[in-house]
Amino acid sequence: MTKEALGLVEVRGYIGAVVAADAALKAANVSLLNVERIKAGLHTVQLVGDVGAVKAAVDSAVASISDLGCLMSSHVIPRLDSQTEILFTDIRKKDIQKPAKVVEEVEEVIEEAVVVSEVVEEKPLVVESISEEVIVAQEASSSYSLEELEKLKVVELRSIAYREPNIGLTKKQIKFANKKTLLDALLKK
Repeated sequence: MTKEALGLVEVRGYIGAVVAADAALKAANVSLLNVERIKAGLHTVQLVGDVGAVKAAVDSAVASISDLGCLMSSHVIPRLDSQTEILFTDIRKKDIQKPAKVVEEVEEVIEEAVVVSEVVEEKPLVVESISEEVIVAQEASSSYSLEELEKLKVVELRSIAYREPNIGLTKKQIKFANKKTLLDALLKK
């Protein structure tokens, strides 16, 4: 990072950070180092490049987000000392290492997929489906005890009551019935 400048634009909100970064990158030949989330919605856009380019990029970012009203501050540090590289090397190393690993993993997966597709034979799947009528018939034929019914919620009791053919209540009565009424009707059937 010798002979490079660091431009910082602090904004309120992620949208402002995206707009600032976009305007800065389009305005000059700079690189986006990081968009760091501080706390309470503050974000810092960090740009690096030549001194003149970074100044132009920061000015462009400030101008583009002035309408949004989210600018907190901006600053350009020209000609950073070489000792400040430690602050930013972790960010750059992480960005460089990730794509290399992903490419290797993708190549391995593609090779494995080719081998597997040659070995596998396609066989039709046989799926047995159970109709809802059978399930409803089983629930209708089963009788519930008072303890089981008391554990259920009113909504569940209503759904059981709707499925029961000889409950003795109309759909409107079931819809507005309380738990006690539903319990009595289900136990009498």
